[in-house]
Amino acid sequence: MARTALGGVALAAMLLLSACGNETGSPASSSPTPPATLSAAPNESQDPDLLQLNESLKETLGDNYSEGWIEGNKLHVAVIDQASAATVTEAGAVAHLAKHSAAELEAAIGKVMSWQREQGGDIATAIHRYLPSGRDGSITLAVDPAQLAGIEKGLKDDKVTGDIELKFVESDGPATPASSG
Repeated sequence: MARTALGGVALAAMLLLSACGNETGSPASSSPTPPATLSAAPNESQDPDLLQLNESLKETLGDNYSEGWIEGNKLHVAVIDQASAATVTEAGAVAHLAKHSAAELEAAIGKVMSWQREQGGDIATAIHRYLPSGRDGSITLAVDPAQLAGIEKGLKDDKVTGDIELKFVESDGPATPASSG
């Protein structure tokens, strides 16, 4: 029972931290997203050992780490090469090959923010959240519905993120200006 309570405390702390990590809520931040963090489905185990294993692997793998998540009460870690996948497996987690590292996704978010800032006007405040996914190598942008079509077309036409896929969802979230650098 104590372990379950500790897991709940660890989950609460992780969710508070991951709100600043995996889902960048405020584009006004000077860093669009800190290194990727662990995510989990609501009914999944929040075993503190899995949380610690993820942190250890993130540190060990460095730029080869993309994202960690808990699924089926096991730690899953997306990495960008086979050697890193072997390290993940040897540590007792489930390895997945990713298209892009957390750092590459972070850099792409920075490019989107710069593009957004350059557009000015309503577009400068129309993207409410940036959600990188190491699992599928994409970034989901939560966008003001009134600006969605223009932002989607502009980002794709300008090839702002290269081969990193952009996904778009409507958002009625708070409008905040893109980072000034």
